Amino acid sequence: MTEPDRLDARIASAITRLRDALDARDAATPDPAAEALQARVAELEAENAALGEELERLRAKRDKDVAALDELIAQLKPLIEEV
Repeated sequence: MTEPDRLDARIASAITRLRDALDARDAATPDPAAEALQARVAELEAENAALGEELERLRAKRDKDVAALDELIAQLKPLIEEV
């Protein structure tokens, strides 16, 4: 290996170590924007869960109301037919 080749290899190795060090530093330093986004995602997931529960409650109420209406219609049919 010639001297310029060894120098190129050392420079490439140094650049790789610097990149690794910067990546490690960036990974260790929390990003405020990323933390804010994660907090917002957690809020939205909690809201979504609450809305899902409310939707299920409303569906159950609707089913009960439809059953009550069906019962009323069944009671009214004979009266309507008499008229």
